[in-house]
Amino acid sequence: MKTHPRAERGAVTVLVAFMIPVFLGIAALVIDVAYVQIVRNELQNDADAAALAGAQHLRGTTSTTPQWSTAETMAFNAIAFNAADGKMLSTGTVQSGYWNPKEVNAALQLLPMTPTTNDVPAVQVTLTKGSGQNGGEVATFFARLWNIVSTPVSVTAVAGMTSPGTIERGGLFPLVASQCVYDTYWNSTAQPPTPKINPFTGQAYLLVLQAFDDKPVDPCKTFQWSSLLTDKNDVNTFRDLVEERNPVELSMGDKIWIEPGSKSTLFDTVDNCSAANDKSCEYVTLPMVTSIAAHAALPISSFACARIVDASKKDKTITIQLSTQCPQPPSGGIGPDFGAVSPPSLFR
Repeated sequence: MKTHPRAERGAVTVLVAFMIPVFLGIAALVIDVAYVQIVRNELQNDADAAALAGAQHLRGTTSTTPQWSTAETMAFNAIAFNAADGKMLSTGTVQSGYWNPKEVNAALQLLPMTPTTNDVPAVQVTLTKGSGQNGGEVATFFARLWNIVSTPVSVTAVAGMTSPGTIERGGLFPLVASQCVYDTYWNSTAQPPTPKINPFTGQAYLLVLQAFDDKPVDPCKTFQWSSLLTDKNDVNTFRDLVEERNPVELSMGDKIWIEPGSKSTLFDTVDNCSAANDKSCEYVTLPMVTSIAAHAALPISSFACARIVDASKKDKTITIQLSTQCPQPPSGGIGPDFGAVSPPSLFR
């Protein structure tokens, strides 16, 4: 049997004609879908940046309440510094409220609402490339052969500030307070939590903490030194920790050494860097444990912020105020709020 070349050519022509839409469909899938995803990623990065810019301003340096308006304004202003699909952005939707970072599939809880224990202030930014928004929809290349000339893209980012569950290297001061100090002088029911205020001064209570001894007058006004992960009790170790802070990362649950003893010369070291002198250790993040009564390795229960006012070698005391004004330490994770705050992070 013989096959005529003219018939073969006709069959191939029909096959090619049949396959052209398939090839175009694959091209549309590969090129158009990939490009839309590129634009989506650009837009998500822009939303992330704007949300982080707003979250940075949720906590003011003087106010004890979240700075909702300031945070929203800073987030909205940050949108215009970014671009997607080769076009500068100009608008977006910015909202603020509370977010529960421990909840699966959490959503922003808009104000007014009453936050619960795990709720933290947050900023949400939604960016859309659509009709009349940020240069319009994303144009297609091959899909327009099927009258799909463009497609909208929308993304959302949520950022906020939490209290740390981990303090990275260089963020932790080697002075440890008992949990009862904060149970007594810290207002955990406020939103956000804040030091209790002395009604006679209008400021946080000045707490004169004594080095813990066998029979302290008030166990909730005592402190101890902590050599952190090493069981050392010499002055040089503690002086290095005062100046350099923790040499390795520490997290809630990690055990740190409580070291009884007054170490008299350390009081001068702390006084020199306190608010009374060069202020290099005026605001510090401290580890907290449930008890400081004995020489032992005890688990960190949380991290707290304190202002060191001064120290006295003669009286073996350190005067502190509980505070929310500590610099944001290098940190991560999530812990209870005792004034220490991590840098803003993305929740979504």
